[in-house]
Amino acid sequence: MAKQINDQAPAHTENEISALYGKVTDGVSVKVSMGPEGRKVVRAFLTGLDENLTVADVKSALEADWS
Repeated sequence: MAKQINDQAPAHTENEISALYGKVTDGVSVKVSMGPEGRKVVRAFLTGLDENLTVADVKSALEADWS
């Protein structure tokens, strides 16, 4: 299991996933080309999720954020 970046419990509900996504991505600006900085942001988000979630769970939770 990947080491958690923060002390909060892993996100597993739609609201927690959405809040984590916002927390990790707010104020971050990266180029379309994924460099180390962009990968670090993605990793921070993914390591904050509950390991038992499916991709469908995460996509569903983020639909409102992507609209």
